[in-house]
Amino acid sequence: MTSVDEKAKEDSPVSQSTSSPNSIDRSTTKSGAGSWALGLAVAVIGGLLLAKNLGVDLFFLDFHNWWAFFILLAAIGPLQLAYRCYQREGFGSATLNALVTAGSIIFIALIFLLDLSFGTWWPVFIIIGGLYMMTSRNP
Repeated sequence: MTSVDEKAKEDSPVSQSTSSPNSIDRSTTKSGAGSWALGLAVAVIGGLLLAKNLGVDLFFLDFHNWWAFFILLAAIGPLQLAYRCYQREGFGSATLNALVTAGSIIFIALIFLLDLSFGTWWPVFIIIGGLYMMTSRNP
């Protein structure tokens, strides 16, 4: 067999179908779990908003800026990434970078939830920029 024939055989669908089914299952399970968790979060939020409209007193929705809780949802992804990085390599720069990202998102949400003044707290964004530079994964 020539090298061209061997290459064609390697690229054929028959040889690709012999790949491990576990690798396919892992990717399907991972994305399915993420979709399930996100769907649950959206359903819970919808249920809470419906309960408020039906007269149930939910103290955390009494804020005039309750919508800032949605910003907190954006911190879930970086927190999951930090956890995966921690499991893979320990407390390294990738873990710290993901934690800085999550902390930044949480800080922005807290500014709105606690009615903090941007005029007072804007230097924190410079601090966050410095933390990003220190935890950068690029050499």
